Amino acid sequence: MTEPQSFSVFSAYFVKSAVSLKDLPQERLPQVAFLGRSNVGKSTLLNAIMGKKGLVKTSSTPGKTRELNFFKVNESFYLVDLPGVGYAKLSFKTRDQMTKSVEDYLEKAEDLQGVVYLIDIRHAGTSLDVETVEYIRNKGLPVLLVANKEDKVNRKEFIKNMKLIQEKFRLEEKPLSVSAVSKKGLDILWFEIINAIRN
Repeated sequence: MTEPQSFSVFSAYFVKSAVSLKDLPQERLPQVAFLGRSNVGKSTLLNAIMGKKGLVKTSSTPGKTRELNFFKVNESFYLVDLPGVGYAKLSFKTRDQMTKSVEDYLEKAEDLQGVVYLIDIRHAGTSLDVETVEYIRNKGLPVLLVANKEDKVNRKEFIKNMKLIQEKFRLEEKPLSVSAVSKKGLDILWFEIINAIRN
């Protein structure tokens, strides 16, 4: 088996934003999407794994990402930053539009190979997280559950919450845990992404 550390990013850049299927990149390359509740740290984690601070726009305000943002990596596949689930403090009209664009993408995007679903390890996943992951699973899409912000909990909280996450989401094994700050778990995350693209 290839070691997780073997993957390296030699190029990563923003290609375009999309609000509907007709706006997706024309180039037929594999896509892996990142999804999770608003303010779960998707943008920060994407910057960390692509090795470019500021490539993905981050904000302390939940709901900053309102479009599907496509980033090409190593000229061979796309990582897609999806709007956060929940979209706090946005108008109902904006939330409805965003929900439709995400659902259409998950259901109909032909090049989508899988979804990385982030949860905040401090909260061990909410009922909305569970509902969203079930929705993705029911669409037949591979979904990798990732517990983010590992650096924000102590060892006792980590053990307790990882067990809770495993139970809530009916996982056979404990989820992958990562931290954009300490870089913990990023090599394994890349390993899983590359496997999804190759399968």
